[in-house]
Amino acid sequence: MIGFLALLQAVFLTPGQTWPAPVPPTIVAPGVNGAARVRADASDVTIGPVVVRDAYRAVETDAGVDTPRIRIRGLTATGLTRDGIRLRVAPGAVIEDFDLSHADAPSTGEHLPQGIAITGGDGITIRRGRVAGFRMPTTPGTYTNGDGIATEGATSGTILDVAAIDNSDGGFDIKGTWALDRLISERNGRDYRFWGSVTAGTLTAKGWSSAAIWVGKGGRVRVDHLIASNDNVAPLLIVAGSTDVEIARCTLDRPAGAVLVKSEGSKNRVVLGAGCR
Repeated sequence: MIGFLALLQAVFLTPGQTWPAPVPPTIVAPGVNGAARVRADASDVTIGPVVVRDAYRAVETDAGVDTPRIRIRGLTATGLTRDGIRLRVAPGAVIEDFDLSHADAPSTGEHLPQGIAITGGDGITIRRGRVAGFRMPTTPGTYTNGDGIATEGATSGTILDVAAIDNSDGGFDIKGTWALDRLISERNGRDYRFWGSVTAGTLTAKGWSSAAIWVGKGGRVRVDHLIASNDNVAPLLIVAGSTDVEIARCTLDRPAGAVLVKSEGSKNRVVLGAGCR
C-alpha cells in the first residue's frame, strides 16, 4: 500500500485515466496531503470511487495546476485533518456522490479546514453529498474558520442535494455566481454565507449559531423557499451592506422574539415573502 500511494503521489493522472478500480479500495494515509494528488495540468481526470482515511487532504491539486473537467465520483473520506477536496482552477468540474468528514479533533493554527474548496472555474457541478465536522476551536477575540463547501469569486456553477453539518463557520460559504437547490445546512456557525450572486430553489437551515443566511457586502441573493428552524434567537438573516436579498417564501420554526433581520451596514434591500415574518 505504501508503494502504491507513493507512486500515485509522484505522477498525475492523464486524460482518460480512471483511478481507482470499480470496486472501491480503502487507502489509509495518515497526514498525507492528497491521497490522490494532481501535480501538473491535466484535463479529464477521473478519481473514484474510493475510500480515504486519516489524510490531511483526500484530493489535492497543487498551486497553479489547472484540471479542466475533472471528475470526482464516489469519494468517501473520514478522519481528515484539513480538507476533503481542494481544486485550484477546475472549469467543468463534477464532484458527486461524496461523504467527507473531518477528524474529531478540530484543526488549529493556519490549517483552515474545508470540506470542498474551489478557487476558480466556471460550469462546476457539485451534487449528492455530505460535508461534516470541518471545525476549528472557538477562541475569544479571534475569528473561527471551518467551512463545509467554500468557493472563491472566480467560480460559477450549481450545487444540488448536498448537506453541510456541524462546521464551525459556514455550511456553504459561496463566492462567485452559483445556482443552488435542495441543500440542507445544519448546526453551522452561519448555515449559508453568500458573497456574490446566488439564486436558490429550496434551502433548509437548522440550528445555526450566528445566522441562517449571512450576505456579504454587495451580495445579490434570490431564494424561492427558505425552511428554517432553531431553538435560539440568533438572526434569520444578516446583511453586511449594499446587499439585495429576496426570499419569496419561508417556513419557519423559531422562538418568540427571535431576530428576523440584522443589518451590519447600510443600503441593504431586503424583500421577504409569505411566512418570513
